[in-house]
Amino acid sequence: MKRLLLSALLVLGAQLAVAERPAYQARTLEGSGRTVYLIPGLASPGGVWDGLAADLVAEGYRVRILTLAGFAGAPPLGGEHFLPVVRDQLAAELAAGEGPAPVIVGHSLGAFMALWLAATETDKVAGVVAVDGVPYLAALGRPDATPESQRAQAEQMAQFMASLTPEQYAAQNRMALSGMVTDPAQVERFAAEGGRSDPATVGRAVAEMLTTDLRGLMPRIEVPVVLIQAADSGADENMRTAYAMQVAGVPDHRHVVADRGRHFVQLDDPEFVRDELFRLLKAVGDE
Repeated sequence: MKRLLLSALLVLGAQLAVAERPAYQARTLEGSGRTVYLIPGLASPGGVWDGLAADLVAEGYRVRILTLAGFAGAPPLGGEHFLPVVRDQLAAELAAGEGPAPVIVGHSLGAFMALWLAATETDKVAGVVAVDGVPYLAALGRPDATPESQRAQAEQMAQFMASLTPEQYAAQNRMALSGMVTDPAQVERFAAEGGRSDPATVGRAVAEMLTTDLRGLMPRIEVPVVLIQAADSGADENMRTAYAMQVAGVPDHRHVVADRGRHFVQLDDPEFVRDELFRLLKAVGDE
């Protein structure tokens, strides 16, 4: 009996330890103005936002730069789920915040997270800038995709990624980034940092994005949303239409295509991202 009780307590303790692990690390750059959250994408460090963060601080904004658990050397979260835990912990932080509601800027997976928060924490977010990230990734390539139709493929992806050695994952990550960032020096920097990600976490994140369709939540968003599509995909009319349809349900939205560059628009066309963000910040004001 005592042995069973001890085993139960150990299991409970392990579950609580996982639940209490931070789902992200954050750097705060202090300012007296509205807070702007900067959420990077899959396997990316918060440093992908350094240029934009500097511009925000120069204008007096307070900035929270995140690196999600398991990405770029941050300790992995563990447990069965990843993105819902990130969302819940961010929602709790937003609920505890003081002052004007923040604007959330996200890239790729970070944009997915920003839209999710805006749809579920409707009075805690003042606006969203989604940088080449959408409510349902799978539908960009397959308009008829559904979470159910993608489930088997998503689980295969998660299992494959979890099987990779750190060296195998780092090589795969570098190869992927070379097609997503124009400047080779930037590729080298962020391949080195992103290559330190936990492969199992990366696989779980991709699987959850493929099986989580947020498009039905978009009409709930009560704040302005700007979707910035990368220039390389924006050159294709079908892809422009696919992106536009992703945010069609948001009552107050703008869909724009960057002037140049690839998926990491904040690195390839930083002026475009900065201008769109400051336009939104001006629209929402200081209150």
